[in-house]
Amino acid sequence: MFPSTMAATLHEVANTVTHTARRALVVDDHPIVADAMVRAVAAMRLFDEIDRAGSLADACRALDRNPVCNLAVLDLHLADAEGRETLTGLRERFPDVPVMIFSGDDTLESITMAFECGARGYVTKSSPIDVVSTAIRLVVAGGSYIPPEAAQMLGFTAPQPVTGMAGMSAPQELHLSGRQQQVFRLLMQGMPNKVIGARLSMAEGTVKAHLNTVYRMLGVRTRVEAILRARQLGLL
Repeated sequence: MFPSTMAATLHEVANTVTHTARRALVVDDHPIVADAMVRAVAAMRLFDEIDRAGSLADACRALDRNPVCNLAVLDLHLADAEGRETLTGLRERFPDVPVMIFSGDDTLESITMAFECGARGYVTKSSPIDVVSTAIRLVVAGGSYIPPEAAQMLGFTAPQPVTGMAGMSAPQELHLSGRQQQVFRLLMQGMPNKVIGARLSMAEGTVKAHLNTVYRMLGVRTRVEAILRARQLGLL
C-alpha cells in the first residue's frame, strides 16, 4: 500500500476489521520473535484468540483442529519447511486462511515469490510496529500489503492511473473473457494457481494461460506487479 493512500484505506476498513477478525495464528520457530508478534497482535484488540505454532506441521495441526482463522502470520524459514515450501504448504491446504509473511528476508525476489505463492502481505522483521499493525489490518480487511520499498523497486512510485486507462472500476473493462475475469478475481484474493484451478474446475496449465493474458492486459509480469497495477487502475 502506498503511504499517501494508507491512512484513508485504513479509515475505511477499520470498522469491518474489528467486527470480522476473531482468530489469528502466529507461526515462527524463534520463541522470542513469536512472543513479540503475539503481543503485538494482541495489542491490536482485533482477535478473540491467538494461537501459535513453531513449525509448519504444528500450524497445519492447529488449522485442522479449527480451520476458521482470520489471519496466519508466517515466517518463511521454519525447522521443517523453507521458503516457497513453507507458504505453499499452508496456502494450498488452507486456501481460505489469509497469510501475511513476517520474515527477516527483505529481498525483492523473496517478496515476489511470496505473492506468487498466495501471500496477502509481506512485512520484514525490521519493520516498525506501526507498519506491522497496518499490514495486519489491511490483510484481515481483505486487502494486500506490499512493502513500499518493493513497490518502488518495481516502478510503482505513486497510485496514479496509467495514461489512457483512467476510470476503470471492474475487471471486464480490461476486455477479459468471463473465465479470465474469474481467474483475475481469485488472483486478487491471493489464491495459488492450484487452488484457482480446483475452484474453477480447470487444469493448472489453463490457469497459467489465463494469468498470462491478465498480465499482458495489465502490462505486468508478476502477481506483485498485477496487484500494484490493479490498485493503480482502481480495480481493488
